[in-house]
Amino acid sequence: MSAQSQPEPEPDLTERLSDWLRRDYKTEVEALAQHYPNEQRSLEIDWRELHRSNPDVADDYLSEPDRMQQYLEEALRLFDLPIDVSLARAHARVYNLPDLHTYYPGEFSPTDHAGMYRAITGEISKATDVYSKIEEAAFECQVCGTLTRIPQSGRDFQEPHECQGCERQGPFQVNFDQSEFVDAQKLRVQTPPEVAAGAGQDVDVFVEDDLADVATVGDRVTVTGTVHLEQQTQGNSLSHKFEPYVEGHHIAVEETDHTDIEIASEERQRIRELADGAEGDPLEVAAESLAPKIYGYQHIKRALVLASVGGSRVVYPTGDADRGDFHVLLLGDPGTAKSKLGDRIADIAARSVSVDASDARKAGLTTAATRDDFGDGQWTIDAGAFVKANEGLLWLDELDDMSPDVRASMLAPMSKQTISVSKAGINATFSTRAAVIAAGNPLHGRFSEYEPIAEQFDLEPSLLSRFDLIYTVKDKPDPEEDREIARHMLSGRDAAKRAGQDLEIDEEDAERIVPTVEDDILRKWIALAKRQPDPVFESEAVREKLEDSFNSLRGIYDYNEDQPVPVTFRKLEGIVRVTEAAAKFEFSEVITERHARIATEAVGKSMRDFGQDEDGNFDADIQETGTSKSQKDRKQTLAKTIQRLQDESEQGHVGEETVVDELVTEHGYDRDRIYSDIQKMRMEDGVLIEPKQGYLKHIGRA
Repeated sequence: MSAQSQPEPEPDLTERLSDWLRRDYKTEVEALAQHYPNEQRSLEIDWRELHRSNPDVADDYLSEPDRMQQYLEEALRLFDLPIDVSLARAHARVYNLPDLHTYYPGEFSPTDHAGMYRAITGEISKATDVYSKIEEAAFECQVCGTLTRIPQSGRDFQEPHECQGCERQGPFQVNFDQSEFVDAQKLRVQTPPEVAAGAGQDVDVFVEDDLADVATVGDRVTVTGTVHLEQQTQGNSLSHKFEPYVEGHHIAVEETDHTDIEIASEERQRIRELADGAEGDPLEVAAESLAPKIYGYQHIKRALVLASVGGSRVVYPTGDADRGDFHVLLLGDPGTAKSKLGDRIADIAARSVSVDASDARKAGLTTAATRDDFGDGQWTIDAGAFVKANEGLLWLDELDDMSPDVRASMLAPMSKQTISVSKAGINATFSTRAAVIAAGNPLHGRFSEYEPIAEQFDLEPSLLSRFDLIYTVKDKPDPEEDREIARHMLSGRDAAKRAGQDLEIDEEDAERIVPTVEDDILRKWIALAKRQPDPVFESEAVREKLEDSFNSLRGIYDYNEDQPVPVTFRKLEGIVRVTEAAAKFEFSEVITERHARIATEAVGKSMRDFGQDEDGNFDADIQETGTSKSQKDRKQTLAKTIQRLQDESEQGHVGEETVVDELVTEHGYDRDRIYSDIQKMRMEDGVLIEPKQGYLKHIGRA
């Protein structure tokens, strides 16, 4: 409601507020005056401070915000300033309401809270461009030229009933030069994904003046403002339905890592003790507590815990930055619990977004430009999963079922950790600083013992190279292991039922379902670890030891050009990220030799799972290009052999068996691998054709 339509402020109350501002906000008001109006146009007032000095005023502010805001702004206008500046149009913005009046969207009754001053916490899922909104329209009579000024305080555009000069009923035309405009923006605030049980509810927020363009899609915010109801329409008729919206008076954009979970002092104490090793190796305790129901996979559980913490984002003086989040990919046979592990870390992580990759679309993962009723037909940006997971964790299941073009859209958000949007005249960049945990299945359903691991997944090398850790999970029958898994599953299931009926439970069985660290404490442990300062090397000796470990691996084949490159420097960056996460998880300000060892073991296991060729040699090209050096060499020899034999043939092609026999005899290649290479060169590379059954012709370069 504009000042013109408000009743005059009560002198006594205005004077009380003026005295309070002079006593408690003198410095802030004088700073506003010095920067008004170009750099600052509002005075931010903490509701709790107002309540300490003027509890009745603060309480009235919650129930009569429009009236009380007028008193505050009148007191601000009357403030005796040391400089000649008028604050007549400055704003008083009250924030930091009590928890009792702070809600997520959908947590409050619109009926009960209409007209009340409330705080709404959530994530911005949609935002319009900043637009000009008319505050006071100057209507010019087209008969006599008289200007009639009408404040535009509501959602509907108000026109004059008659001219103040000639008293005729128009026609009128808005004189834009004489009218007053203000910047405005519409935001949609949604319940955060880690809080919402499902899609999450939302509420629209309207902001003006210096609040416009303060927040953008993906930001976590607390909007303080007045709750209103707007009548909906059905066609040309008014509906009985009223939807809530918020007239925003203050926006606080969270500048933290969005893990501001409330943690009691006794909980902090216990977490500190856990991090110090009071109940065993901290990372082992956390890994065991992550998913006690799932047997084994300790190395994967450790990696998931560390990924939820993340390393350190490092910004250089030039503005370049190295990401701190690292990404983990689980590849394996069906029924090996990789999806359950992903679900668990998504449940535990302080902020997470889960996506079924088989249903994912590019717009749902990144951003989308849409034109709908939200923006009154104008283009707006919708946040996708990467933007929503910013500063948290993104869990993608069934990655192999995702279409290639959607997987391609993941590259920039994972490596650069930004999404740049240039759609429908909208140019914006969104942050995607999130750890990605993904899971996928082999190309033919299950692993084959006769094909290289990298060839058993229909995933692009460009995407595989973005993952710092890749682990394979195989379902291999083993009598002793199978019995242990079966015992673990059956005992745990029975123990859970007994616990639900208050029956006696064997101590060993209880350990299968009851974690050492309960979920709430583990979640808060991760949240605290995520906030830790960036650790530095404890000493030059620790840094040199890490250097030596990497260089030893790099030179494992004596830098022989005929041997594969075992590891690239991209892997060193991954080792450092995991090392930093290990230090942060233990609340250590320094990286010790122990943290470096945790990281090298994690990366070493990943390389053994997904970094070795069919001969057992470490080869970085498997992850970087999707083809090992030995396979490249073998395919090159195969191509040259086919070319030579087809040139010698009168028909211009050669029998497949002739080619295979020569390569096996002359080069000692495995027969099955040659057949596999031929198939790939025909179906994928497109350099071989089959002019007739059983014969080959090379049509590409050797």
